[in-house]
Amino acid sequence: MAEDFATDAPLEIITAGAPSRRPSLVFVHGAFCGAWVWAEHFLPFFAELGWHGVAVSLSGHGESPGRKQLDRFGISDYVADVAVAAAGLDRPPVVIGHSMGGVVAQHFARKHQASGLALLAPASLTSLAGSFAHMSLRRPDLLRALGRVQSRGVTAEDYEAIRRGLFSADFPVDLAMRYSRQFQRESVRANLELMVPQWPLLMGRPRLPVLVMGGADDCFIPYVDLLTSSTFWNAELRVLEGVPHALMLDTSWRASAETVADWLRRSFDQA
Repeated sequence: MAEDFATDAPLEIITAGAPSRRPSLVFVHGAFCGAWVWAEHFLPFFAELGWHGVAVSLSGHGESPGRKQLDRFGISDYVADVAVAAAGLDRPPVVIGHSMGGVVAQHFARKHQASGLALLAPASLTSLAGSFAHMSLRRPDLLRALGRVQSRGVTAEDYEAIRRGLFSADFPVDLAMRYSRQFQRESVRANLELMVPQWPLLMGRPRLPVLVMGGADDCFIPYVDLLTSSTFWNAELRVLEGVPHALMLDTSWRASAETVADWLRRSFDQA
């Protein structure tokens, strides 16, 4: 059960587009960031295609309350945040989660009604240990940088490791620096919970349309984790060449957005 860290301040929720007969899209960010990652490209892109989008900063992230209590928040608290963001929608949403947010999205669908799931580079259903091993081989400098971010926050010495680890090789340095300054610590409790296999906690999952998508250049989420998630949900699996972990911010963002848009069209638009 989610713990109660009640506050009068509301969650940060960024919206785009207008509600329609389609289900709304609820975007759930991953670790170390906030709803701002969706506001750069994905929210306006899907609004232009006629989708209503809602992006929430989870408790302790972005402009949402709870930064001082960050380490006390766990996955169940984040699921409750998504439920707040989805409250008042006309119909169950399609929940789009990235990395840690992909795990949160799956737990939301297990506990609440959802029309579908799009899991973008979702964190492992078995344990983050494999992801850390994958990163230690592909980008050990990023692993060290994330350790520093977790212990003291982002400093200038982390910018280049973050740029090279999360983005494509051609990603602009000035833009990487701007984004890097917006990254933050992640909850110790949430990280520890992700070290535990998630799939037993998701048994009894609903049957609904699911997309699992990742990038071939992702140094954090290996292909085996994508395959495990897609098999667990009997989902469509797409692996995009040249796409890194921060797929919604990268110079390749449009390829990722168009892949999701195509799946949405095929899954939810009437012929």
